[in-house]
Amino acid sequence: MYDLIVIGMGIGGITAGIYAKRANQNVLLIDKGIPGGMLNSIDVISNYPGLINVKGADFSEKLFAQVKDFEIPYKFEEVTNLKIEGDVKVVITNKGEYKSKYVIIATGTKPKFLGLDNEKDLLGRGISTCATCDGAFYKGKDIAVVGSGSSALQESLYLSKICHKIYLLNRKDRFKGEKILESKVKNSPNIEIIYNVNIKEYKENNGKIESIILDNDQSLNVSGVFIYIGYKPNTDMFIDLGLLDEQGYIVVDEKYETKISGVYAIGDVIKKPIYQLVTAANDAIYAVSNISKISN
Repeated sequence: MYDLIVIGMGIGGITAGIYAKRANQNVLLIDKGIPGGMLNSIDVISNYPGLINVKGADFSEKLFAQVKDFEIPYKFEEVTNLKIEGDVKVVITNKGEYKSKYVIIATGTKPKFLGLDNEKDLLGRGISTCATCDGAFYKGKDIAVVGSGSSALQESLYLSKICHKIYLLNRKDRFKGEKILESKVKNSPNIEIIYNVNIKEYKENNGKIESIILDNDQSLNVSGVFIYIGYKPNTDMFIDLGLLDEQGYIVVDEKYETKISGVYAIGDVIKKPIYQLVTAANDAIYAVSNISKISN
């Protein structure tokens, strides 16, 4: 049995693993995807202290290298459930079960979608939520980006180097992202900003996007649509535990502990004022510190 199992290997989960290992705890990291999580979909990180314009995928590699350097055990499996058996926590995955005294949930978020009828069917066939993953498929083509935050702005800038033209569709009358990104977008010759609009229909041809219809009835001929309208906590597998609020966030106290003794949550799965890489790492340090005080 482990002292601690951390579910999720984004920056929060990996930070938790590192600090737990340094506290001489028997820790296991579990993630269904690749180390770094959402970091891998970020083109350039420029707001993390000590990192100057580093690519998200490169940062993920460095984090994973640190996991291996510390010889922290890890498994790439999908967590499907968490059972509580007294003081023992049983983490159930698609490949097995693992027992631990403590658990930290650091499963991050997943993208929101517009909710149109054929949207899910068009994923990978014109609709994407990751410019660095799929941008190359639209080289020299016209595409649309939907969103008003920093992600929409940053990914529009990235795509502007690859695509012929970008229609940046802002569903509001202003941007809510970083001002430096907004300035760069407004000065990009192949980015056209359209305010106060939303997509009401995807037009297909042979199962791929051919054009989109906006709610002002304007039609745009685009080959792809990149959606950045926010994220929701990736917590569906924990619904039965009664840990979530009405928006799906895990409720924790000042020690990052849930109402279940020994189960903690950190990073983007909890409700907090600011969601940044540094705050996720900070959450991890506090949670592990509080666990260490109890276990010691």
